[in-house]
Amino acid sequence: MVSGRTYPRYRCGGRFYGRRVNCEQVPILPAWAVSRVLDDPRRIPYLLVWRSRFDGTVQEAVRVASYSEQGNPFVLDWTGWIEIKRTDQTRIFIRTILRALPRSGNVRLFVCPDCTIPRRALYGGEPGGRFTTSAQRCSWRCRVCAGLRYASEGGALLIRCRGRLGRMFGAAHSDRPESWYPYVFSSPADAAPAGFCTFREESRSPAMNRSDDSC
Repeated sequence: MVSGRTYPRYRCGGRFYGRRVNCEQVPILPAWAVSRVLDDPRRIPYLLVWRSRFDGTVQEAVRVASYSEQGNPFVLDWTGWIEIKRTDQTRIFIRTILRALPRSGNVRLFVCPDCTIPRRALYGGEPGGRFTTSAQRCSWRCRVCAGLRYASEGGALLIRCRGRLGRMFGAAHSDRPESWYPYVFSSPADAAPAGFCTFREESRSPAMNRSDDSC
């Protein structure tokens, strides 16, 4: 039975049983994609789309734009903040910072809204749903705050053979799955030829608009 967000943890036949969702199976928002938005001198929003790796359907789409509140001297410096807006009109503001690299240059990192620790990526899913491995949509947060695991964590990628074959060959390793990165577009005109959106007369795109009316 499901109790809250997690399943009861116990061992069945020597194997651990409980809810487990790997970070590779939920949409990941990498900091390098947001850097394109903040570094673009045009100051325009970008469209990020996550397409299913099984049937090619669009599973998630967000509009990412730099956010700054000007003209108010009592507001803190919002430079480096971004606005993430989903198609259901929900939005969240995320702070980013620049950290110097050991040799030269710098790298942009997110500040997780929950733990406020600088992270290289945020995730839009958390454990939840019908099955122990199913995920549900959540606010963008880091892997730890979202309760996600790596696919290689805990020896989950080990392939163990039982009986005589197991004694002969031991354990093998399966390939680690790739992270679910988004397609990044600087305008709906770039996304339309790829089949991610279509144009309408009343708006530039059903998934993204330069105004705040739609996303």
